[in-house]
Parts: sequence; structure tokens; C-alpha cells
Amino acid sequence: MTPSTEPRRRAPEQRREEILDAAVRLFCERGYEGTTIRDIAREVGITEGLIYHYFPSKAALVAACWRQRSWHAFAMTMIHEADNRPIEEVLYRLIRGHLAVLYEHGTEVRMHAAEMLRDGELAEISQRYNDQTQYAVASYLRRRQVLGHIRPDVDLGVVAECILGSTITFFVIHGRLPKDRWASLSERMAVQFSRLLTHGLIPHPETGA
Repeated sequence: MTPSTEPRRRAPEQRREEILDAAVRLFCERGYEGTTIRDIAREVGITEGLIYHYFPSKAALVAACWRQRSWHAFAMTMIHEADNRPIEEVLYRLIRGHLAVLYEHGTEVRMHAAEMLRDGELAEISQRYNDQTQYAVASYLRRRQVLGHIRPDVDLGVVAECILGSTITFFVIHGRLPKDRWASLSERMAVQFSRLLTHGLIPHPETGA
């Protein structure tokens, strides 16, 4: 690839990132209903039509913000690097990372959850992304199960749902704590929950399960 062609190839990717950055800022400041595609286009300095070139609807745009600026992107990276790590370490990092992302993007998370109750399209797109994340976590666990590292009688889809659901519930209950208290409590939760899950997942030779 020549230097003259690389900027043209990268420009659409950069523009998409600029749109996502602006959308996250405005959605957090004004809420979903209070932000229009025109507002986002003005923030980036482009036309509304160009935004629709990347995202077919506002619901698709906010879902992309959720997917690429929060947990989904982190989880995909974590799972990609997980196969050679101890199971308890992987589970700890998934849980701790999810909690950290939820707290860091708390305003966006709460806005997104509220808007899903009002917007069926957004709820459907978000569910699809959430299903993809759960499937990726369960697939990682199944790979370890095939290797004999996880008991064969465990439903790993349920385990993946428990990981995501428990961390979200923990954030809902404790996510407004001051940063120092949140850091201490969420660390304890990640350590204890990952330890509990690992104990339930790994084979126990003395019991045959």
C-alpha cells in the first residue's frame, strides 16, 4: 500500500470513530430523545446524510456506541487473549473489567437502559449485541470444557448469563458510590465471584464431577 492510498482507506474508519465519539458525548449530556442526528452531524462537522451512510438509524448509532465504547469491545479483546490463562484469572478479568466499564460509563449505561424500555428497535439491537457477548464468553468456556478443564455437566450458556447479569445487577445497586468505595467493593466482588465460579466449574477428582 502506498502512502497516497492509505489516508483514503483510513478516512472512513476515522470518520466513523468521530461520529461515535460525538454521539457518546451528546447522548450522555442530553439523553437519547434530546439528541438528534442533526445535533451529532453538527458536532462532527458533517452532513446528516453521511451519518446515515454509517448508521441506518439513531437506534443503530446508540447501539454501536454501547457495543464499541463499553463492555462488548473489552470482552472480545479479553476472550481473544484468554486461552492460555488460568480460568480463575480470566473470569476475574472479565468480571472486574465489566464492572469498571459500567462504572466509567455510568451515565451512558443508565440512559441506554432507560431508552430500551421506550424504543423497541434499540432494545432489539442491544439484545443482539448482548447475545453476541454472552455467546463469546460461553464459547471460551466450552473450549476449556473440551480440554477437560471444566466439568462436562455444566450449562455454560447459563454461566455466561450469570456473569453478565450479576455484574450489571451489582452496578445497578452500587454504581453511584464514590469512586474509592466503588473500587474497593467491586474488587472484592470480582475476586470472590470469580473464585466461586471457578470452584463450581472445575472438575473435582474426589467426587468424580
